[in-house]
Amino acid sequence: MTKKLLAIALGTAAMIGVAHAAPPVFYIGGDAVGLKTKIDDTTGANTSGSANSTALRLRGGAHILDWLDAEFHVALSPQDKTYSTTGTSSNKSRTTVAAAFAKPNVNVGPVNLYGLVGLASTKVDLSGSLMTGTQSERSVAYGVGVQYPFTRDLSGSIDYVQYLKKKSYPSAVGGVDVDVKAIGVGVTYTFR
Repeated sequence: MTKKLLAIALGTAAMIGVAHAAPPVFYIGGDAVGLKTKIDDTTGANTSGSANSTALRLRGGAHILDWLDAEFHVALSPQDKTYSTTGTSSNKSRTTVAAAFAKPNVNVGPVNLYGLVGLASTKVDLSGSLMTGTQSERSVAYGVGVQYPFTRDLSGSIDYVQYLKKKSYPSAVGGVDVDVKAIGVGVTYTFR
């Protein structure tokens, strides 16, 4: 009898908790990001360098709990960027990123500090005299940021995200080490 009463009490408490839980609040945003793709050639061909581009990043997510959001990123580099020059030819790369994050956050005064931990799928297109090809990699991604509310629904943010850090990234001539990170500044609109 006691087990039945305990089960009924726990079930009632769980149902009351679900009934009082607030539905998720959704948001979308856009950022201008400085996307840096660093390529370290491990083949000895001396084609190492960094491609810096200004990219558009779209973000969307939901406030699941008071301290936790789920967030998605898509960053698109608009054109090939030179990361090194070999002789008279340029070695170029174009980077595209899609990522999903858990976003723990805390309000400190008027600002919201947050972290990002998740998974990213990063595609790097290489073109040049020695390395040509496209490779996609999935990896753990992480970052930190700060968000400031301008109005109840509109806020601005600044963040740093490490999307890919890969050793022995396959290429046509052997391995390269690839590092993709971004610093973003943008706005977010929350649907209430």
